[in-house]
Formats: sequence, C-alpha cells, structure tokens
Amino acid sequence: TAKEPASFWLGAERKPGLPLTTATDSTATLNKLALATGGTEKSWYRCIFPFGIVSVVIGIAATCITFTINGPQMDIAKVVSVATLIFGVGLLVAAYVCWRAKRERQRRRQREEPISLEQGAL
Repeated sequence: TAKEPASFWLGAERKPGLPLTTATDSTATLNKLALATGGTEKSWYRCIFPFGIVSVVIGIAATCITFTINGPQMDIAKVVSVATLIFGVGLLVAAYVCWRAKRERQRRRQREEPISLEQGAL
C-alpha cells in the first residue's frame, strides 16, 4: 500500500473494540524497581565505583605493558589501554560527584527537618 497510517510503523495498530494502551504509572514502576533491586537504584554510585577501580587497575597495567613494548602493532593497544585508564578515572569521578550530591541532599534534608525530642523518645 502506498499510504499506510503512521501507527502501523509504530507498532500501535488499533483494532476495533480494543482501547489504546496507556503509559504506565512511573511511581509504580519505580517501586517495582526498588523492590527488585533492593533499593540500590538510588545509590548507583556504589555500583560504578567497583567498575571504576577495576578499569583503573586494568588501564594502568595495560598502559605499562603496551608502553614498554615498542613496535608498530602496539599503537592500537596503546590507544585502547589509555582509553581504559581514562574511562576508569571517569567512572571514579562520576561516583565521587554522585556521592557528594547525595551527601549534600541528606545534609539539606536534615537541616530542614530537625527531629524534635518527642519524636526521638520511645
């Protein structure tokens, strides 16, 4: 057919009698994600920190090895090893920035909501 509706290409072909699907509630989706991951989606800096450490160690080792061995075939290996090192440092910087931002939010929240003595006593 020369002229097909745009919904055909988007995979949202409407059949008679069936309502269009609506977007899912993002709060419910986030709650399901929190339940599935144990709440770690809010602290992803904890996840990227180990990958940053591993990337830095691999990058340092690979850079030392590739720069001590001379030869024209090592040019690509040198680029990849330096890129791995830079990627690892970038992950560590991103983890640090996210950790600082989370800590600042916690401090701001504690300043805004001081705990009264009645709430603390059990």
